[in-house]
Amino acid sequence: MIIDRTHRTWIVSSCVVVIATTAWYVVYAKNSPDGPSGGSPTGLALGILGTALMIACGLLSVRKRLSRWAIGTARGWLKAHIYLGLLSVPLILFHAGLRLGGPLEQVLMLVFALIIISGLIGVALQQYLPRVMKSTISAETAYDQIPSVCRSLRASADEAVSSVCGGLFETTSEPGAADSQNDLRQFYVRQVRPFLASTDGRGFAVGSASQAAALFAQIRVRLPENFHETLDQLSTICRERRHLVVQHRLHHWLHGWLLLHIPLSMTLLVLGLAHAIMSLYY
Repeated sequence: MIIDRTHRTWIVSSCVVVIATTAWYVVYAKNSPDGPSGGSPTGLALGILGTALMIACGLLSVRKRLSRWAIGTARGWLKAHIYLGLLSVPLILFHAGLRLGGPLEQVLMLVFALIIISGLIGVALQQYLPRVMKSTISAETAYDQIPSVCRSLRASADEAVSSVCGGLFETTSEPGAADSQNDLRQFYVRQVRPFLASTDGRGFAVGSASQAAALFAQIRVRLPENFHETLDQLSTICRERRHLVVQHRLHHWLHGWLLLHIPLSMTLLVLGLAHAIMSLYY
């Protein structure tokens, strides 16, 4: 989600709540002879509010599963997830009296901190990576369609080479044009086609724009002009495949942080429940 002017209300409201909550905590701490405690009425209230905000953040996953229900907009839920999650930070810290507490509480704080940090990383990536994707990729492809587009590019390249060379994996020793056909065929089979057939596009010379330009320039010198149009087609196909490689990589960066964020959130829910039970009974 891009942070823009539509977030202004959330930002202002969050700042007001943080200031009010901080003032509340300062007054409470000053009037507590033994210092702030999570078991005091105010400490419990702060803990309940902080927990309620975290649960509200967790409802985003429920909203995604019930996307057919008209319960707000996806953008609105994402905004709530971000700002309610941030608002839970001072509430939980104030609930703990700005202390780490015992072993369970320390683990809780560590998991909580990792969730907030991973969430902030996710927000930062969402501000930066879409702009990178827009500037480096000529035409974005739906992520789940990338394998299909890659197969289509490889089929187009196979057809382009076959149209001038015959079979892709045949060789001939006949002089003249056959030598050029062999050169193009070998260049395609050894350099281009493995790149087009790869899953991640890494480790191939034509996967680099500069190396691909050098390789295509070298083979162009060796081939007659009637083969240059096919080389241009292959160069264009390789460029499109490189764009898909970049998009695939950026997509993993853009969503990979969730592999940490979501499991940690589930862990926090279990640990938070254990903390509540232990606080009530001990």
